[in-house]
This record gives sequence, C-alpha cells and structure tokens, in this order.
Amino acid sequence: MILIATCSEYPHPTPNLEALVNALRAHGTEAAYLPWKTTPLETFVAADAVLPLCCWDYYDDPGRFLGWIDAREARGARLLNPPELLRWNFRKTYLLDMAAAGHAVPKTFHLQEASRPAIAERMEAEGWSVAVAKPVSSQSGHGVRKIDRSNMDRWPTGEVLLQEYQDDIGALGETTMTFIEGVFSHAVRRVLKAGEWRANAQYGITYERVAVSRDVIDAAQAYIDFLPQAPLYARVDGLVRSTGFMLMELELIDPYLYLEFAPGSADVMARAVLQRLG
Repeated sequence: MILIATCSEYPHPTPNLEALVNALRAHGTEAAYLPWKTTPLETFVAADAVLPLCCWDYYDDPGRFLGWIDAREARGARLLNPPELLRWNFRKTYLLDMAAAGHAVPKTFHLQEASRPAIAERMEAEGWSVAVAKPVSSQSGHGVRKIDRSNMDRWPTGEVLLQEYQDDIGALGETTMTFIEGVFSHAVRRVLKAGEWRANAQYGITYERVAVSRDVIDAAQAYIDFLPQAPLYARVDGLVRSTGFMLMELELIDPYLYLEFAPGSADVMARAVLQRLG
C-alpha cells in the first residue's frame, strides 16, 4: 500500500495526485490518500511508503508537521522523499546553503530576531527600497510579505528571511521544473495576474506547459546535484532570464508536480516509487 498524505482543505486528490494514484494502481499497487493531521500514526507506519505530496496545511503549525515526520521515522515508516531531505528543505535557510555553494538565489539574509530597526538597517545597507520577508518554515506563499517604508507597521518580528525583491517576476512569471529520480521531466510556467508578485495558486495565477532550453535544464539540474542524495521527486522553481536561471524555491516536501500537464509523467513517477521499494 502506498499512502499519499493530504491536507484538510484537499482531502481528495488533486488532478496531479489522481494521475499518480491511477498510475500506481495500473501497476497493480494499492494506493490511497489520507489527511496527515487526522490519520492515526499506525496507519502510515503500516504502509509500504508514505508520500507527503499534499500536506499543504502545515504552514499553520510547522512544528507539528516536523514532529509528524520525526514520529513516522521513529516508528519505521518509509517516507519518500527521505526524512533527512524533508527536514533540510523544511527550513528555507537551505537557500543560504545554495548561495554559499555558488548557486544563483535571491540575496537572502537570515534574521533570527527581526525587528523594525534590524530590518531597516539591513535594507539600508543593501540599498533596498523594497524587500521580501518570509517565514523560515512555511509554504504556498503563506506569511510572505513585500515590505517597504510605507507599511512598516506590518513588518514581521522574530525569525525571518529577508530577501531582495525580484521586480521582474510579474513579467517573467515563475518557471517550475519537475524532476523524477533526479532527471528532468517537464516544465510549467506560472503566469501572474497583472500587478501581482506572488506566484502561488491563491493569488490567481494561471498555468501553461512550456519548453525550456538545455541551458535552463542544466542550471536547474545543478541545484538537484547539490543535494547529498537524489530525491525521488523535486520541483525547481525560478526565474528564466536571458542572463541565466535563478532559483526561487526548491520544493522537496509537498510540491504540486503538474503530472497532468505531461502525458506519461505519472507513469514515470509511479515506476520510480516502486523501484525505490525494491
């Protein structure tokens, strides 16, 4: 039995996950989906593998989700991707690891005790009139803010990541590249609404399958190759510019893989899952 962990908002599979479940069943493998917050631990432990591909509501209690990963690992549940990759990707400070290794990411600072003076000082030092503040652990754009002098009353406090604002994201959109077992599968571009800067579903984006050049694929591959082990699945999200590709997020926990956009990709994913199980 393969179990896909879902969230309370999407207790039933999205078209992406429905394609994967159908592909697994076509290979004679039992597959189902259950919400991570309300399903007993023993149910996940009894599964042959657990894929946390739709745990999209951990943003409201990140610590609980991290505990969910730990508890399943401690009881011997087979998590795919592996727990060590999930934990590393859980904190967006992984972007600093990428930057230290020479990979292109937005300039990012980790403020462990953010305050208005600390944020203002850092923005002034960098010459930024606008910046983006992100929770260290979150997903789907929850808690992400564009900040400037006009909204100082809404500046975050506590532990945050402060990033250089990418002012061309509205025009470029965000290109997402799905990798299965470390190999590029397909790309989808998220087209932003006019005036929007957030490339998340709740902000009214639309989607289009796109072809990407070998140079862009190779650039995305470099982020995958940086990891200590090849993930079963990954989504590399970023900006495709004439000057090169810049990573915005590397999604290893619960990415929407857009399998329904690429005929045959769900079968490739299903085969990869079964191969991991030996």
